[in-house]
Amino acid sequence: MTENRFQFPRQARLTRPGEFRTVFRGGRRAQAGALRARLKANGLEHGRLGLAVSRKAAHNAVGRNRVRRQVRESFRLNQGRLAGLDVVVSLYQAPGRSAGDLRPHLPRLWSAVRRAAEAPGKWNG
Repeated sequence: MTENRFQFPRQARLTRPGEFRTVFRGGRRAQAGALRARLKANGLEHGRLGLAVSRKAAHNAVGRNRVRRQVRESFRLNQGRLAGLDVVVSLYQAPGRSAGDLRPHLPRLWSAVRRAAEAPGKWNG
């Protein structure tokens, strides 16, 4: 039997444009390598993930989908650390870099997200 805590159900995803807008307008920022995240407390017992990968960052659908798969899988494995947060991850494509393998950057991104969430100060919005 599979372990439910490692699944990625619909309730763990940001699905509506308004949910993305809320995070972008009032969220904090975190970055690791070519990945950027916006985060906002959601008042739930679980974290939710949204992905915004543009054509400018990964030029073809194969590259964009590869990025999405890698980020979703890493989020799924780290969702216990990200409980109570809405996180929108985007890829920043610097000139001369490829989307390639982002797995080495993802643990650093989740650590940066946790630090940003725990930092003192007022949340925007």
